[in-house]
Amino acid sequence: MRSRHTLRRSRRAAFVGFLALGVMITPAVAGSRIESSFRVGTGLSLKTVRHPDAPQEIRVLTLAPGPSVPDIAPATSQYPMWGLTSSMSANSGAIAGVNGDFGTGLGQPKHTLMIDGELWTTGQSGGNAIGWSTRGKIAYIGHPQLKIAGHDVTHLSDFFISGWNARSPQLGMIAGYTTRGGNVTRPPGTMDPSGSDPQWCAARLVPTRQIEWQSPSRTSLVRRYRVEVQPQPCPKTPLGFGSNPSGAVVLAVKASSMQAGKITGLAVNDAVKLSWTLQGWPGVTDVMGAQQMLVKKGANVAQPYNPGDDHIFNYNPRTAMGISKGCSDTVRTTNCRMFLVTVDGRQTSTNWSMGVRLPALAGELLRAGAWKGVNVDGGGSTTMWVKRRDSRYCESTPNVGGCLANRPSQSGGERATRTAIVVLPTTDTGTPKQIR
Repeated sequence: MRSRHTLRRSRRAAFVGFLALGVMITPAVAGSRIESSFRVGTGLSLKTVRHPDAPQEIRVLTLAPGPSVPDIAPATSQYPMWGLTSSMSANSGAIAGVNGDFGTGLGQPKHTLMIDGELWTTGQSGGNAIGWSTRGKIAYIGHPQLKIAGHDVTHLSDFFISGWNARSPQLGMIAGYTTRGGNVTRPPGTMDPSGSDPQWCAARLVPTRQIEWQSPSRTSLVRRYRVEVQPQPCPKTPLGFGSNPSGAVVLAVKASSMQAGKITGLAVNDAVKLSWTLQGWPGVTDVMGAQQMLVKKGANVAQPYNPGDDHIFNYNPRTAMGISKGCSDTVRTTNCRMFLVTVDGRQTSTNWSMGVRLPALAGELLRAGAWKGVNVDGGGSTTMWVKRRDSRYCESTPNVGGCLANRPSQSGGERATRTAIVVLPTTDTGTPKQIR
């Protein structure tokens, strides 16, 4: 028989081992809220909230400063983009992830998207966004002013680009295209044009250097190119990306535009520099588009629901992201924490969760400690995946491994989306070293 001293030591060791597994940290009952917290990765915790009176099922991932970092996982390398949050998260090597931005029926991100310093699109419509540095020590939420500038180094001529992998050039402005647009968003023109079709002045640029910061202040990302093709006279047919399309850019504008001369003024082998700047968001390498602002400077600014409003403002499943004050301030001693929140909905028939309106979603961000917060895609898209399985928070187990910590409202399980916001266990190796 073991002594009392040995028993106490064994129990203490077992308790320490129990915590080391990253399981429950603090269960609590706050009013009718039943809360439990778990460690699901280094610096990453998961809180589950059951509100039986509503009913509501709420999940909150909190990312603290450390080796784990935020990132964006796309469904595919070009449009159309369709993929499950669990698959995008697992395939990226993440330890957790939630669904990302709204999208179009053609499989495009709806708003601005930048991944690892590469601008994928300016989006199909304006909107708010979330942006962060590759190490997650800096983050912003709001409506970024994105400026894309071109500089013809050879002829010292400047121009601006109005859209990137979005729609055809509007109001005679120059637009940029890359292979990320796939077969959905392509350089303008018609393969079999008629007499009434417009002419397009275009130039194909091929990169001569990698993406880099324009200056030590990290206010702009820049890449240098060489003009490979600039057909004259301006044809009605589209200009392709060539035999080696990796990194190639096509700039296009209507021949009738006052800006056409900026493109026709380019000649083969000219040096061109393109830069993209998120004004007021220095150091940002990843940007995920979003929709309604929920929290501004610690205040709930979410739009309430009134009878007759669009259904998006009523009770629905939700996904949101928030950041602490330390993410955007200039005080180096304050830390940046990020919050990923999901609320299940449209499942009152099973007494699981009815969903929330936007002000209540903002309230959950404020409870977590958010200084700013924004609404991302929700409804049937709302999904939270966690790599570490634990029966106390796992609701289902997808084939890719890990588990879903929530119950998506979509019939049959997860709904395919364009992107996922993920948490990587270590440094984001997808970001080029020169801009980390």
